[in-house]
Amino acid sequence: MSLYKPASGLLETHVTWQDVEEEMQKALGTHAVFGPNKKETNIGDMKGFMSRIALIDPDWQGREENEKLPEKFIVKISSQVAHIKSASLFGAEEYDEAKLEMLSAFTRKVHNQEVEAYRHLMKFNHPDIPYTKVYALKSFSNETDLKAYIICDFVSNVHTMGMHQSISANDITQLIRGVATFSALSQNFTEEEFNKFSGPEMMENVFAQFFSDEILDKMVGSLDAIFGVEHKDLLEKVVPIFRYYKTLLKNLTHIQENPGFKLVLNHNDLWQANVLHSLKNDGKSLKLEAIIDWQGVGRAAAGSDMARVLTFCLNTQDRREKGQELLKLYYETFIKVYGEEYFTMEELNDSYNIHFPLMAMVVVPIIMLFLNSQETGEEKEKYREENIVKLVAIMEDVIECHANNIAKFPTFMNV
Repeated sequence: MSLYKPASGLLETHVTWQDVEEEMQKALGTHAVFGPNKKETNIGDMKGFMSRIALIDPDWQGREENEKLPEKFIVKISSQVAHIKSASLFGAEEYDEAKLEMLSAFTRKVHNQEVEAYRHLMKFNHPDIPYTKVYALKSFSNETDLKAYIICDFVSNVHTMGMHQSISANDITQLIRGVATFSALSQNFTEEEFNKFSGPEMMENVFAQFFSDEILDKMVGSLDAIFGVEHKDLLEKVVPIFRYYKTLLKNLTHIQENPGFKLVLNHNDLWQANVLHSLKNDGKSLKLEAIIDWQGVGRAAAGSDMARVLTFCLNTQDRREKGQELLKLYYETFIKVYGEEYFTMEELNDSYNIHFPLMAMVVVPIIMLFLNSQETGEEKEKYREENIVKLVAIMEDVIECHANNIAKFPTFMNV
């Protein structure tokens, strides 16, 4: 048995109905049981690749009078099944046994990181870091354990967004305050607590696991079909830069030594699906309900999360016109929560600029893959046109950013 082979439990995992029922009875202090019409629904496709996410309708039976129990809840189960089934989307070929075993170790590590992150989130209980209410947390206890999960509340009023849909600069401020507050509060961790999360090697390891040179070649190869001859000259300039930053990853692992950036705890996986919003009464503005998927948490330069958020989530106009304002918001929020300056505004800008081409390397080929899998008809064409504009602007800015990075940090940028 393994994490990468379909099993007989919930959503082809090793976690059973009995496991979940017992956890919920314990968490809720109830003797009620799941009924014959209990139901599991897979809601994780195209949203997560390291887990199966089940929406549970327990069909409670035997509840006491006036006993309030959740009618639905979420079970996030650590598993490689989802990743294997989605790998073809990104041009990956079938994995051999050795690769799958290596991924198993990585899967266990990041799940346990997420469990630790939720334990700290519950301790912080800070209003600016909304997270889903947690009923149960189970880590992997060893390298042969096949059951690990997070059981949490179901946020029913979520306004679902794909990677191809932008969040406005005004609405994204809630998220930026949240991640800056998390990073600042975590500065008080002990060394033992920090060691339960990844270090600056996280990005290099993630790319090694999921963005091999072969996959990157296929993803970059798809850009000709996306952008056509109209942007041929732009692609000829930016594709070598993407490959350059893939090689630069090894330098990022030592970014605290050269250029000497200070490390803070980053979320490391912020994009539209991992930020749950609801619509406000005006039907347009967004309210941040929860930041989810904390499995990638690790220490990195402060600009890492901001590069991901601004590149993935904003449209061209907001990123270009309000990006600096949003970076300043992160900086000021961090100082306010931490109590003093830990890194300078210049350092935040510099680390953002170093990470920006890396985030672009991921988002430029992937956005269209998500769009093609999630939209049809007129909506698909509308989003396609919007995202072509967004991605062309990102590539144009990568060229300028790369030149500035080489000029300012020639030693660090030497690959």
